[in-house]
Amino acid sequence: MKLPKKLQRIWKKLRKDDVVAVLCALIIVAVAAVNAASGAAGRQAGVADSEVPSGALHLTGTAMGRNGDITVQIAATNDHIYQIKIVEDEETEGIGSRAILSMPKMIYDAQSLKVDAVSGATLSSDGIKAAVFDALKSGGLDPANFGGSLIKVEQIAAQVETHSGVTVLHAADWAEKYPEIYESWNMTSQSDEIVDYLEQYPMLPTLYEPYGFSFCYGSARGHYYDVVDIEETGRPHAMANCWTCKTPDFTNMVNEEGVQAYQYAWTDVQQHIVEGISCYNCHANTPGTITVTHTYWIDALGSDFNSVDAANMACGQCHNEYYFDPVTKETRIAHNSIESMDPTTMLAFFNDGANFADGNVFVDYTNPRTGVQQIKVQHPEFETYLGEGSQHRATYTCADCHMPTETKANGMTYRSHNLISPLDNQELIENECSKCHVDLVSEVRATQEKIEARTYSIGYELEFLTEQLADAVEKGEISEAKLSQIRQLARDAQFYWDFVFVENSEGAHNPTLTNECLDKAEELTNQAINLLRS
Repeated sequence: MKLPKKLQRIWKKLRKDDVVAVLCALIIVAVAAVNAASGAAGRQAGVADSEVPSGALHLTGTAMGRNGDITVQIAATNDHIYQIKIVEDEETEGIGSRAILSMPKMIYDAQSLKVDAVSGATLSSDGIKAAVFDALKSGGLDPANFGGSLIKVEQIAAQVETHSGVTVLHAADWAEKYPEIYESWNMTSQSDEIVDYLEQYPMLPTLYEPYGFSFCYGSARGHYYDVVDIEETGRPHAMANCWTCKTPDFTNMVNEEGVQAYQYAWTDVQQHIVEGISCYNCHANTPGTITVTHTYWIDALGSDFNSVDAANMACGQCHNEYYFDPVTKETRIAHNSIESMDPTTMLAFFNDGANFADGNVFVDYTNPRTGVQQIKVQHPEFETYLGEGSQHRATYTCADCHMPTETKANGMTYRSHNLISPLDNQELIENECSKCHVDLVSEVRATQEKIEARTYSIGYELEFLTEQLADAVEKGEISEAKLSQIRQLARDAQFYWDFVFVENSEGAHNPTLTNECLDKAEELTNQAINLLRS
């Protein structure tokens, strides 16, 4: 191409260095333009704006990526996604950005959220899929139409058959047929350390007064010790419902005799107990088939039962926040779906007397000095790990992380029943976790240290509130109306704090939800203290 004469004169006057500088600048601009064009193309996929049908919904969704929130905008109907645009992210250039530039097209082309993660950018990939899921759900569109699932589901659990006349086959009954699995179950006896929580957390006697946990509270050991631990605890057991989640023998008793079994005397049932959690709890009497044997857990998931992987269901039937019905004494759960199992919704359930036959709000114990009607949270691992904010619920189950795959002498594989922390599973860390984490152990420990520090700090704030409230009650200088407000704040604050304190991962299962609970506990505690002072 021939330059115009005016430009030819200007070009001749340029020095050699000037020419080089101009050429470099043009190259940089050209590369930037190409990168911008490819980046824009990668960050979005689908038809042109003019081709989106008038009936399509334009929706926005957000989910957690590797470094922060990923926000997407989509145009979709209930059976087709027309556009996907990533409008905001904080993913690392060259790592998470690979997912940003690839996933929109992958999802659009497949019309499915069930596409493989970009290698080396799993968390970013999962975040994008979760954001699209969130967008679909926000408009009332069914993510399942596009293979969408909040929670990993590869296998659906069976449900126990009640009143069937079966008796429990105990672990030893299967030892000859499944020697490796039996031996791995036996190895839970190696988890024998007991931590005295009352010594480690000095605020507990005040917060749990006068409940049994205020004078005897040790950490649980391996499944091998479930029966021994409950028999030797210093906490009293008046009724059989305290055997819930401790032994297959009581679980089967409830399944055969009905919920009235919960009302038996604890000692009357004790004589029928053989062993702690074992084969029947997760398989009934059918090895290889994961079966939910706790009927209250079947009720707790309702129509969402098939939306949770069998491995999570098996563990979740014991590792959850349960309560004993004030009238029937049966074990129950304060939710009936995945959506209703978040802490705030569960607290609202406990605070509504209409949910209970006696018409009163739920109470585990009442502090004799403050008059606060407290809720004692149990161990909500299921609700925490599968709750809002979890980064791994769509990709891993409890078994994936806590039950390593072992190989028999004949080359066959099986799941170890010696439950361990994933931090102690070097093979898992090297082959799976390292895809996203440079140093998983250090990252988890750092998270746990921060959560523990907050738990201690807010726990002491709650202890201070309790003592101040007790002093105010004793002096009688505050009106009942104001005391009622403060008591409600204290009750709710301790529920959120306890939800974190008794969850066994110390925040690692779901740092987002854990910190949200601690935020609420701290805010409510401060509100109560300020109201006391006003």
